[in-house]
Amino acid sequence: MILAGIDEAGYGPMLGPLVVSVAVFRLPDGDPPADLWEALAPAVDRSAKSRAIPVNDSKKLFQQGKGLANLEEGILPFLFSREGSYPGTLRSLLQAVARRGAGNGEDYLDSYPWYRGRDVKLPRDTFQAVVRRLAGRLDERLKASSVEFLGLAAIPVEVREFNEQLTTIDNKSRLSFRVIGDFLRRLWKQYGGERTEVVVDRQGGRTHYAPLLFETLRPRGIHIDEQRPERSTYRLTRSAKRNQETEFRIMFSTECEEKFLPVALASMLSKYLRELHMHLFNEYFSERQQGLKPTAGYVTDARRFLADTVELRRRLSIDEALLIRRK
Repeated sequence: MILAGIDEAGYGPMLGPLVVSVAVFRLPDGDPPADLWEALAPAVDRSAKSRAIPVNDSKKLFQQGKGLANLEEGILPFLFSREGSYPGTLRSLLQAVARRGAGNGEDYLDSYPWYRGRDVKLPRDTFQAVVRRLAGRLDERLKASSVEFLGLAAIPVEVREFNEQLTTIDNKSRLSFRVIGDFLRRLWKQYGGERTEVVVDRQGGRTHYAPLLFETLRPRGIHIDEQRPERSTYRLTRSAKRNQETEFRIMFSTECEEKFLPVALASMLSKYLRELHMHLFNEYFSERQQGLKPTAGYVTDARRFLADTVELRRRLSIDEALLIRRK
């Protein structure tokens, strides 16, 4: 069966991208949804204090000002295990994981002055030898557990695209679900012959998703298993012929980064990509204004940053449609 997790980073900020990511695994047929932390131990652990690959809710593994090592030691070994290498720069990472239609996954960067012609060498805060060692341990556990890691993907939604979509949607939660829906459609089509379970971090306070799922996937039918504040679960029917059906189950759950390893891994990739974008963003502005304090882009500090850079932005003719989200 296929087990996939979807999560985002950057839903609330005023500056920088929203990033939605998915992590996908194949488990032995007939098994119920597994606790992959248990299946992949001791190569993988929730804690960053062990010598294992740290996989957990990104909010537990990342703190501003303490670097990206925990995220890198979680994400890069999985990419190394899948491809035999890992991307050495942000742009090559985007080429590997970003799903943004035609063209290279990093083409959009050059539409923004703070990214144009710039890149970040990876890893930033850990060592290549550490990544290779962790990837080797992961390979051994994947083989021993008969779990197959199928890959990671992400959709970065930068500010201009974010603002343009809001002109037609006018609702930030619907915008986020549109991106999630893109991954759901890909999973629906790619794994049509296999039982599939997708776990998604709950979208705000929403508990009813059946209309959105029907609009997104156009299944033959939707069975609502439960719709509660902490969890909403749906089974989607693909075919009218019962003997040709494969189960496609979607769960929206609170705190699922702590319950499902694929969701935790997706949250880490989303956070990692967002932080790399913000690194380039802050680098660009700090090079042009001595003593400028960097920003993570969240509303209160973003307002401070915008106040501190009024004159600089005027001098550089910065287009606010590229810089500031509408919502």
